[in-house]
Amino acid sequence: MHTMSRLAAGVVLWSITLGAANAGPPLVPADGYGFGQGGAMVTASPADTNRELDAVAKTSGSWLRVPIEWNAIEKQRGQFDWGYLDNVIDNAIARHLTVLGLIGYTPRWARPQGTDGLTWTAPPANPADFAAFCTAVVQRYGDRVANWEIWNEPNLNLFFGFVDNKAPRYTAVLQAAYGAIKAAQPHGTVLAAGLSRLEGADSPPGFLQQMYDAGAGGYFDAAAAHPYVFPGGLAADPTNGWSDVGRMHDVMVAHGDGGKKIWLTEMGAPTCDCPRNSLDQEGQAQQILEVLAAAAQVPYIGPAFIYSIRDLDTTSRRSRENNLGALLTSDWQPKYTAGVLQR
Repeated sequence: MHTMSRLAAGVVLWSITLGAANAGPPLVPADGYGFGQGGAMVTASPADTNRELDAVAKTSGSWLRVPIEWNAIEKQRGQFDWGYLDNVIDNAIARHLTVLGLIGYTPRWARPQGTDGLTWTAPPANPADFAAFCTAVVQRYGDRVANWEIWNEPNLNLFFGFVDNKAPRYTAVLQAAYGAIKAAQPHGTVLAAGLSRLEGADSPPGFLQQMYDAGAGGYFDAAAAHPYVFPGGLAADPTNGWSDVGRMHDVMVAHGDGGKKIWLTEMGAPTCDCPRNSLDQEGQAQQILEVLAAAAQVPYIGPAFIYSIRDLDTTSRRSRENNLGALLTSDWQPKYTAGVLQR
């Protein structure tokens, strides 16, 4: 049986006894864990962002995944508004958090003609324009940030503008970004995008294979996955997001990249009364701790990032996306996981 399958079947060394005084600190990956808040961080007020970072600082987490949205920063070619990003990065560093910069999304002036719907997620018409933005980002923050993830979930139509030939087009973006970042910061770590749970050709291992076929080999230092396991938890479904991680590693081994790590750039669970998913706060904490503990046993896994810090709208009980906060409700009340992960 594959190592990952055995873990998914429940072989977890740390006893997850929520609320038990003698449970001890949770098992976490050797490279640590942290949090991300996604696009909400782009539009949040500085005061709200800093309150969220205060909640992170109370945990044993040491990482922060920060969205660096090209479409929000360079709305006009050559004109940059770094306001929200300066605040997030400055205050993350002040709280001794290591930043993973998630660079992605395309301003109107750089989008392909004919894209519609969620056009801001479409790949740029010219990957060189994105590479130039990556250079500007590294020149501004490279003294404080050395880890960069290129795009988010490009295997999903929603996050890649509903374009055709997603894997080859994403690979072109990755290649351009890798060259630009390495030229500006040779010691930087460039991650291929975290991939979302899907079946079929665009599943995480399938999409990664398509990337290799398109020439992605040699253009990333680590891969990334989003191993959500809700609603059933780690052992409930042998084909949940956790199982993708082992299959992605198999693809990497086949292409000579077995020594590279897979970062878990999103993981977590919602607290909602959603169709096919109903978890309370203790159930959310259980699933987060299960994945962290399983990841701690796999040597090729890098840092793990819990998505997210704070609910978008706790009162929207039927919305999964609005209730993924692990540390805070939308009205700033601490959630169960905050206590479990407290320093």
